Amino acid sequence: MAFELKMPKLGESVTEGTIGKWLKQPGDKVNKYDLLVEVQTDKVNTEIPSPVAGILKEVKVEEGQTVPIGTLLAVFDTADGEAAATTPQAPPAPQGAQAAPQPQPSAAQPPKPPQPGGAQAPSAPSAAAQAPTPARAAPPPPQRPSPAQASAAPTATAERPDLSDVRATPAVRKLASEQGIDILQIEGTGLGGRVSRKDVEDFIAQRQSSQQQAAARVVPAQPQVQSQAPARQAPVPSLAGDELVPLSQMRRAIASNMVQAWAAPHAHAVMEVDMTDLMRYRERVKAEFQEREGFDLSPAAFIAKAVVEALRTVPSVNSSWTDQGLIRHRELNLGYAVALGEEGLIVPVIKDADGKSLAGLMRSIRDVVDRAKARRLTLDDLSGGTFTLNNTGPLGTIVSSPIVPPGQAAILSSESIRKRLVVTDEDAIAIRQMMNIVIGFDHRVVDGSTAARFLTAVRDWLQTVGTSVPVY
Repeated sequence: MAFELKMPKLGESVTEGTIGKWLKQPGDKVNKYDLLVEVQTDKVNTEIPSPVAGILKEVKVEEGQTVPIGTLLAVFDTADGEAAATTPQAPPAPQGAQAAPQPQPSAAQPPKPPQPGGAQAPSAPSAAAQAPTPARAAPPPPQRPSPAQASAAPTATAERPDLSDVRATPAVRKLASEQGIDILQIEGTGLGGRVSRKDVEDFIAQRQSSQQQAAARVVPAQPQVQSQAPARQAPVPSLAGDELVPLSQMRRAIASNMVQAWAAPHAHAVMEVDMTDLMRYRERVKAEFQEREGFDLSPAAFIAKAVVEALRTVPSVNSSWTDQGLIRHRELNLGYAVALGEEGLIVPVIKDADGKSLAGLMRSIRDVVDRAKARRLTLDDLSGGTFTLNNTGPLGTIVSSPIVPPGQAAILSSESIRKRLVVTDEDAIAIRQMMNIVIGFDHRVVDGSTAARFLTAVRDWLQTVGTSVPVY
């Protein structure tokens, strides 16, 4: 039985991938989860495992070719008729790009019997080919179908594997359980069908949307405000000596991400922090830390710790906006922006940052920075962020206006620490080591008073607790 492998979704902002090397050749026997092909993107280089067991029959994309998400990569002959339920669905093609065609199920594949409750389709956009649905089943509440739903056959589809085959972290399983959701209903968008936290949150949002649409049937439709068409790019003058520098995949991804991010209504606030006592404390403990760990204890670790504690104090900042409501995140996953010079920047994520000591945060920062500069980050390193720290201080800036990453409510920039003359509370003039902290926030989620409370929590921790916090 034939199985078609398509280019999976390789990150929230990734729209294409380049085939680096096929690890299996046509005619090779492939076991499920065997590494099949190396794929290079603008962010990471990764190896895609085979979602089925069988014989690799044909390779559709040669090494070195760059193709969009959803492109057919290879065809398998499956030994046991294993279905494609675990294959991530391709997201919609970006505007202006031609969407990859969706393959129809093989005519030789017999329809599988519907499961109990199959008439009620899951409301997650990527779950169209997930739950078996009778041909004449009652339609679910109206909702906007995704491209994968629009092209999926209305009759029998492949069964999901049993729960033991569903790839998800314990935290994701716990979230689904707390929301009363059977994780089998959710189609994972990660490699090998892995169900991420975002998949669960999208499923919850779509379910709420369906319920609201059903309740709104008795409400007269309200006129919709027409969105303003984007402004056309101004013509670029052609001058002598101009050089056209082709856009890299990373630069294109950054541009797309920033345009998407800037669509949210941004606001910023700035606050001063007296870092004098904290820097003295760091001087006292950094030698022992250097001897024990082999690298320096950076002020960034203290700032990251302050952000974590402030998010505990003001948890509404650790949220995401959806049209159905605000999603308040229980996990605290700290994105840490890393500059890659002229190549651009990248934001790996420190998972469960609230469970780490000062030394643990410093190790994590050192790890993600080193692997980002060596281009050794994985897809998991780039997903799941709930708040971002942008440590621009080493670049020498004193005030910046950071843009909130898509899917988050706020970002904090820590600026350079500089000696300045200040007037103390005792009306004396003193030389103090001062730093500005800047919060950029999505004003739909965070108001100015909330942003100020968050900055105050960061400042107070750095000026009091951080001056004596245990390193380990």
